[in-house]
Order: sequence, then C-alpha cells, then structure tokens
Amino acid sequence: MRIDEKVQQIVESIPGLSYAYNENDWEHVTLDSSIELPVCLYQYQLPESGELINKNGNFRDFPNALIAFLDNTELIDNAPTIERMKDYARQFIIAVNNSVLFDTLPENIIYQAVYDKLNVNLTGIMLHVQLRERQGICVK
Repeated sequence: MRIDEKVQQIVESIPGLSYAYNENDWEHVTLDSSIELPVCLYQYQLPESGELINKNGNFRDFPNALIAFLDNTELIDNAPTIERMKDYARQFIIAVNNSVLFDTLPENIIYQAVYDKLNVNLTGIMLHVQLRERQGICVK
C-alpha cells in the first residue's frame, strides 16, 4: 500500500472529513467539485524528499509531507475556520499515533495557516510532517 493510500485510510476513519491527494505544487491545487468539504489534502513536499530505509531487504518510506485541513472560508474572519481545521488536525494526529501504519508523530508539529496559497477559496492549516512507515515493502 502506498503512503497516500495509508493516509487516506486514516482520514476515512475521521467523521466529517473527506480526503484528496494532490500531485501538483500548492499554487496549482484544484479540487474536484465532487470532493466534500472539509477536506484533508495530502501531498508529498515538493520537490519530493524524505528517507528510504533498508533493513534486511525491508524498504520503508519516510516521505516529507504536507497535510492540509481545508474548508470554505468567510473572507472577513478566517479564525473560526482555522480553529475547526486545527481540531481535525488533532484528530488526525491521534489517529496516526493509534494506527499500526506509521510510527508515532513527534510531540512538536509545525503548522501554518493557509489563506492565499491555493487557486481555490479555502482556508485552514497545513502540517509539515514526516510520516514513518512501520512496515514497508519486502524485496527479498
């Protein structure tokens, strides 16, 4: 299972949150109108980077990722939307830490507010994390 598929599995366990995967840079994000909001948007940090760990023929991928929690916004006051998206981010972090898919995330996770980084009128927060697979691909 690819990393983005593992993230999708975790997001789908969080009520009220949909999932989208983005292969473009943030300036070219387009969300299909069929995607329900709020959404967790997963993207490898571009240029793609991370670590590939080889232990006895078991390769685990540790990508650097950007994970955004986004919703429609009131252009006058983004604060309520930002706070709601922080709540989803907290639920996501707890779900990752309780899963068997990834190692526990660090205690300190950097986030930033997202206002004008997209081609769509959404706001929320973006986490900068490295997801560390617990089980990778065995090539032996």
